[in-house]
Amino acid sequence: MLIRFGVSIPTGREGLMVPTGFASKETIVDVSKLAEGLGYYSVWGNDHITTQSYIKQVGPKPSFYDPLISLAAAAGVTERVKLASGVLVLPWRTPALVVCAKQLATLDVLSGGRLILGVGTGAYREESDALHIRDRGRRLDEGLRGLRELFEKSVASFNGKHVKFADVEFYPKPLQKPLPIFIGQHSVIPAVLDRIAKFAQGWVPGLSAEQFRDAQPKLQETLKRYGRSLLEIELVREISVSLDKDREKAVAKYKRTPAYAHMVSLAKGWGKRPCSFQNTLGMSLIGTVDDIIDGVQAYVDVNVKHFMLNFAVTTSAELTKAVEAFAKEIMPSFMRK
Repeated sequence: MLIRFGVSIPTGREGLMVPTGFASKETIVDVSKLAEGLGYYSVWGNDHITTQSYIKQVGPKPSFYDPLISLAAAAGVTERVKLASGVLVLPWRTPALVVCAKQLATLDVLSGGRLILGVGTGAYREESDALHIRDRGRRLDEGLRGLRELFEKSVASFNGKHVKFADVEFYPKPLQKPLPIFIGQHSVIPAVLDRIAKFAQGWVPGLSAEQFRDAQPKLQETLKRYGRSLLEIELVREISVSLDKDREKAVAKYKRTPAYAHMVSLAKGWGKRPCSFQNTLGMSLIGTVDDIIDGVQAYVDVNVKHFMLNFAVTTSAELTKAVEAFAKEIMPSFMRK
């Protein structure tokens, strides 16, 4: 089994996973080119629209770059690497879904069929509240149904509660048929499993290896109802990485980034139990080469085939070094069929 590794680029990670003032052409576009040269399979840009409540006092203010335009810039300097949204908040775009679909199809065509469309409902309530977006689950479902209509029908119409368009002749279509859609939701509940079964080619949940293992029989049962198999779903793990020759140094490096506070904020924002630092370490790839190989293997053992790597760094030079070190020291253990 060939394992795929992807690099998370900081389109919307300032103040959350990396310090403010971090995102730049060097950390978005140039690192995408570097990733392709080192044999990574994908680059992933995430999506935020306004400053989260818990970092409003941070200075300088975080810059959030549009993920699709960032991926288009990456497409211009690469030839093979997949361009993934990790994830695009589709409910924010339902008021103008046809315009969003046009951007997605254009990116897929001009990149030579390299787009992976990761979508979700958004992690922070305050962002959707700022846009007066409610009913996010239904908006996501209508958005996905509307995209399929536009991408697959010669003349497309849709009449939902939040998505409406009529008699749209939509060209060019995406090169990929179907355009791969990955659902970025963490809950193993019937609504999410049903959404994956109906619309998706991949799933990007923030689950432990054990949770991935336990979730798959439930997903398989849901897929059967739609005449599909678990083999049709690519399982992806978004995960933080801090590699060093000494484990304590790797932990210290991770602590210097905003990543842990981000995990705590997510737990608080959705009413979950507080996320201890020890739990965060257990859900990340932090330590020596052997530690990280073992951590990756634990996920591979439960059928995870694709990793979106959030490198724990504070400068562009550190990001370059981390991307290179992972490619040299970790990837060869998994880049075999």
